[in-house]
Amino acid sequence: MDQFTIGKAQVRRVEELSIRLPFDMFGASDEMVAANAGWLKPAWLGNDGNWDMVVQSWIVIVDDRVIVVDPCVGNGRSLPAFEIFDQLDTPFIERFAACGISPELVDAVVCTHLHSDHCGWNTVLRDGKYVPTFPNARYFMGKREVERWDYRLPGYNHIPENASIFENSVLPILEAGLAEVIGDSHAISPSLHAELADGHTLGHMALHLTSGERHGWFTGDAFHHPIELLHPELDEHSCENYPLTVATRERLISAFIAQGALIIPAHFTAPHAGYLRETNGTRQFEPLASKQA
Repeated sequence: MDQFTIGKAQVRRVEELSIRLPFDMFGASDEMVAANAGWLKPAWLGNDGNWDMVVQSWIVIVDDRVIVVDPCVGNGRSLPAFEIFDQLDTPFIERFAACGISPELVDAVVCTHLHSDHCGWNTVLRDGKYVPTFPNARYFMGKREVERWDYRLPGYNHIPENASIFENSVLPILEAGLAEVIGDSHAISPSLHAELADGHTLGHMALHLTSGERHGWFTGDAFHHPIELLHPELDEHSCENYPLTVATRERLISAFIAQGALIIPAHFTAPHAGYLRETNGTRQFEPLASKQA
């Protein structure tokens, strides 16, 4: 779904691109796939053995504020070690404007972490210089993330797939004085709260939305695919700290079920969000339907 509500909050979706990737990247056994085939196929696992990873941003309108969550990759980024994001040319900004919101109207941008596909559109290239895309916004980034990816600090651990992201998409925000470098728990607005959800990266955060007694969670890359909601031990190789990732997933899963929360990850394909239900100890993923939210 491209638009829904959670309590009094409006949520809108802006897609940058969709990519087919092999499902076996998650490490699910044949027995696990067979046991879940009824809901996995064809929406979440195609007959070709692939799944659709969608790169998308979420716009949250709540508390009289316009908040962008995870502003995707950006155009023209040199990422030769991450070919699927290298030198993109997409109409992301045009799609963003089609939601009825111009970049100038954005009050806040929140990056769950600082991988290329979650902070790229923080900036845009103008006259050979990267400048803030959302000039009137404050940009919220976790302190752990900023320190993790700041190549100027001693002990920096270079990851080729994320090369130049800090220089092009983070440093210009810091230098412009628009950054809010936050701790492990921070209120973005009265209804939207950021909290540490580490493992995928060492400073990864999730956003908990509470409005009108309804709950929603923007989970970034804590979950890439709904199979991980049922089997949080999967996808060992996409995270910097696997034990932390599993512990974070289990903690979030407990919250989702207890709160009846809508789960809004960064990369789920249509309908892009859903609920996790538990009956007699058995969990089931329920995709968001057109009349839900």
